[in-house]
Amino acid sequence: MSYQRQADEYVKTESMINPCRFAAIEQIERLAFRPTPYWHSLYRCRHLGIHRPDDSMCNWTARILTKDKLYKQKCVGPALDLGHGVVDYRTALARSFEWFDSGSVRSLANEPKKLGRVKEVSFCPIGDIYTVGQALRDYSEWTRIFRSPGGHYNNLVLINYHLVPNFAHVPLEKFSAKHLRDLAQQVLETPPRFGFMERQGRVAIGALTADELRRRKCTFNSLVTILKMAFRHAWDNAAIHSERPWRCLKRIPVNHSPRTIFLDREECRRLLDACTPALKDLTLAALYTGCRVGELGNMIVDDVGRHGFGVRISAFKRSPARFVFLPDEGMAFFLSKCEGKSAQEYVLRSDMGKPWRRQHSQLFRRAVAKAGLPRQLVFHGLRHTYASDLIRSGVPIDVVAKQLGHASSTTVSNTYGHFAEQFREEQVRNRFSPLSEEQLGELERRKNELAKLWTTLQSDDWRDYARLNPARPIPRKTYAMPDRLVAEVFENEENANTWTKR
Repeated sequence: MSYQRQADEYVKTESMINPCRFAAIEQIERLAFRPTPYWHSLYRCRHLGIHRPDDSMCNWTARILTKDKLYKQKCVGPALDLGHGVVDYRTALARSFEWFDSGSVRSLANEPKKLGRVKEVSFCPIGDIYTVGQALRDYSEWTRIFRSPGGHYNNLVLINYHLVPNFAHVPLEKFSAKHLRDLAQQVLETPPRFGFMERQGRVAIGALTADELRRRKCTFNSLVTILKMAFRHAWDNAAIHSERPWRCLKRIPVNHSPRTIFLDREECRRLLDACTPALKDLTLAALYTGCRVGELGNMIVDDVGRHGFGVRISAFKRSPARFVFLPDEGMAFFLSKCEGKSAQEYVLRSDMGKPWRRQHSQLFRRAVAKAGLPRQLVFHGLRHTYASDLIRSGVPIDVVAKQLGHASSTTVSNTYGHFAEQFREEQVRNRFSPLSEEQLGELERRKNELAKLWTTLQSDDWRDYARLNPARPIPRKTYAMPDRLVAEVFENEENANTWTKR
């Protein structure tokens, strides 16, 4: 099929899939100027857009998502006649498909897929035997009612990727610890899937890094939780008559690594300089409050400065409403964003004037790359930056926990406690009561030596100060009592990891 015919075929079915809001000249002329393109999704990983930064430029732009999760784009012709001709929608589609199918692009790009998110467990019951797949399907239909759309979708992705292929047809009454061990082995051998990547086959892994092993343990524990809830749901509904399927499900203890991707103030300024105007406001709001993007997106003018010197954060996901106190600089920022707005208007809006939902992701990734910051930094890292900055400045951990909306300080202590090392050092050095006159004399004799030692130990990277990396870390506390066979699977990999490093 020619590219022109391929484009024509797409146009015929487009109204049933995802209508393009700028296919006609009149629609394009109504688009406001902005530095980033307006995108229309043709397929997953394939987009066609309009780039109209000012009155001297308006071009059709094609875009693909590469295998390493980056975007690559190409201008395919002028969308308005500004002295260089004009290309209509069908021609732009044809040129886009031609570029998509070129050898240089196909080798880099992810495979295109039809639009649409997974909506159910990919399992069709066969026969009268109640299987693991049926239990997962029944449970997912139940969770659809009361879980958040995002949480329900994440469960479906995990179920379809890890559980359906090898365990869906197992009779639920026969599920045992042996199946759980097989699941543990599968999780270890299955590479993670990001975005719209194709499913990858299982591979023999010689030695995972400590962080990779931690992440796969977390994935295994998430799957165990899903299975346990599904099996308990089946038991409660009399679909099975034995408790063994859900009683054999045990989680694995995990040593949660402290957060390490944070920004210092100079890095924050570089990030802000790389943001679009609306994204800069959203980023500043996150750095002043430590709030999640969803919490900031829901904030209205009436939430600012009404209940105290700060902002009210509405209930979000499973977290209750809370109040976040602000520094003077932050309060001035939020008041400036509320000027001229009614009490029920959103404080922050996107560059297109819409409430912030999920459209920040690509803009933030682009800003991170432009600022030369670690690729792993996502918007949620600004919340970690906020917490780590307070802790390093000596703010008590329980105060930080209340600002973040945590029920206790344990999570904050385990996650961010290592960033208080320099503050802890300062407190110990300056507040220890004198103990020995003899050693005080020794202190005076070695004063220059101690000052030199302290200066030598200081590092520009505060993330690594007094940080230890044990070869085989032990969780601080765990209530997990894994099955012996399952524990052996992960322990063998930990041992291989340790010996490889030696």
